[in-house]
Amino acid sequence: MDEVDIEKQPLNDLHPSDTKSTVIVSEDGDATIIHPKVETHTILSAIIKSTDGKFHRLSFDETDKKLELLLLKGDSTPTKYKMSINFSEIVAIRNSRVKLGRNGLPRVPPPEDTIADKKHPNAIFIYYAVRKNVYIWRIREAVILFTTTHDKKQWIDLLQTALREYEPRPKSLLIFINPYGGKGKAKSIYDKQVDPILALANIKRRVVLTERANHAYDILQEIEKDEWTTIDGVVSVGGDGLFNECLCSIVIRIQIENEKDIRDINVAALAKPPFRFGIIGAGSANSIVSSVHGVDDCPTAAVHIAIGSKCSVDVCTVHEGQNLLRISANAISYGWLGDVLRDSERYRYLGPIRYQWSALRTTIRHPYYFGRIAFCLNDGETAKQIELPECKKPCEYCEGSKSDPLYPYHWTTDFTHIICCVIPCVSPFTPYGLAPNTGVGDGTMDLALLPRVSRCTNLSVMRKVAMYGGKNLASLENSLHCYRVKRWSFTPGALVSPQNADHDPKAIRQGAWNLDGGKLK
Repeated sequence: MDEVDIEKQPLNDLHPSDTKSTVIVSEDGDATIIHPKVETHTILSAIIKSTDGKFHRLSFDETDKKLELLLLKGDSTPTKYKMSINFSEIVAIRNSRVKLGRNGLPRVPPPEDTIADKKHPNAIFIYYAVRKNVYIWRIREAVILFTTTHDKKQWIDLLQTALREYEPRPKSLLIFINPYGGKGKAKSIYDKQVDPILALANIKRRVVLTERANHAYDILQEIEKDEWTTIDGVVSVGGDGLFNECLCSIVIRIQIENEKDIRDINVAALAKPPFRFGIIGAGSANSIVSSVHGVDDCPTAAVHIAIGSKCSVDVCTVHEGQNLLRISANAISYGWLGDVLRDSERYRYLGPIRYQWSALRTTIRHPYYFGRIAFCLNDGETAKQIELPECKKPCEYCEGSKSDPLYPYHWTTDFTHIICCVIPCVSPFTPYGLAPNTGVGDGTMDLALLPRVSRCTNLSVMRKVAMYGGKNLASLENSLHCYRVKRWSFTPGALVSPQNADHDPKAIRQGAWNLDGGKLK
């Protein structure tokens, strides 16, 4: 580095007064001085210019991975105006400029960064993520002008190396696109709003267009070990169903590799995948991405993927006997919602509006299903006294002829809705969230039960969910019962009272299960 422009300074030398020693005196009068351990930061600095001709001091903290630009007066004394950019927010550091649109996004995938900018050959261009509001993220540009090409080269080599070695950032992604999802615009959304951002971040991308149901599932099961161990993440561009395919395949494969029996409902914990999941909400509901980011804006999700943002998300396993059916990271529903999804499959050509059409058709039919719900409360809820409504006869549990210690609470009746939320389940239909209490990655599930009610009451419940969200609905609707649980089971009417199967067909009819936006078969 140039000795004039760049300095290396440990922070404890800059602020010696912040360091205090402790003196311990023993009974015999001997004194021991204990010096505290002080973390040493290496800071590099240089004087640079901005495009408006003003001078700034550029500082780079190699330990905290942070850039700071401090505005200087004409006599080189510092002002109070400064700007900090954390490496966790930087998308790219380049020799050449990338054109950003008015929307704060690159218009096309940028070319390789091999040639310096013609207008500013001694400039470094930094592209970093900024919030436009509480939820929306975009990209902003900072231009740093050096006095010589030599200084510029030293700094860009330093910063680009530090950015490449920054661990949270993905370097290689496997991307699945459902070209038929939503309104059939997923491929266009990826090409125009997502790929330019990932290309700007210099992320290697392998893109697969899915051709059928479970196509992504099969590819992830069969992918070669060499690629499996080198990818940093799997991204789904589509709806919640495509994300669920990727999630199930990866989690199941990881359990097999770790010799865990995924079919065992009593397994203590699942082995975590070695890489992350990303989701671009290009479907109809986009509940998962909306619950995580607060919005289903595709460029926002792409920016988070590019800079390596992460958060923990709960998953739950769904079993039928000893068979694993699916893994869920969103919501599981039975009754009215499940029947809406089953009916909507016939009208896929209508796009997202098919859900409203099927909701109307299902409301006219007004389905309800007899069965038994049994559940175990979450650990933090066990001290609470809960009162369940009286069961509809016959009930083996109430009569004492049958019990299950894994599920101490039960309710046998006709159900209009059975809904389990693993995350808040924010969507265009439930903008305030469907779940009353559960959050993202808090280790709990919300189980909402609505017994057989009239059509008007059912419509009122759904209207209140859309207007107020699940958190406020519990206090507005007396017929709705909500519990925080860690496991639950449902037994259909044909198994609850097999003796009535021949006499009452309604007692044995079954509805459809809706799991993460897809029909559970």
